[in-house]
Amino acid sequence: MRSKISTSGRITILLGKYQASTGERMSPRKLAEKAGVPKDFVYRLDSGAARHVDLDALARLCAALNCELNDILVWEQSHGEPV
Repeated sequence: MRSKISTSGRITILLGKYQASTGERMSPRKLAEKAGVPKDFVYRLDSGAARHVDLDALARLCAALNCELNDILVWEQSHGEPV
């Protein structure tokens, strides 16, 4: 018998919070330039408006910030019905 797991939740991207913790805050424009990603992508991530995320672009952001993916991504599980 398989265990049921909850798949309902939300991924939150914490660019600003991560940068604040390191003391090296870059503007979204500067970060986009350094990472080689569109500035609109960084603005959407920073504002929480992104719904779909390009994993390659996230990897570039991590390289630019010298961080790991789990430093800027957080899974927030909701209390929905397990599947």
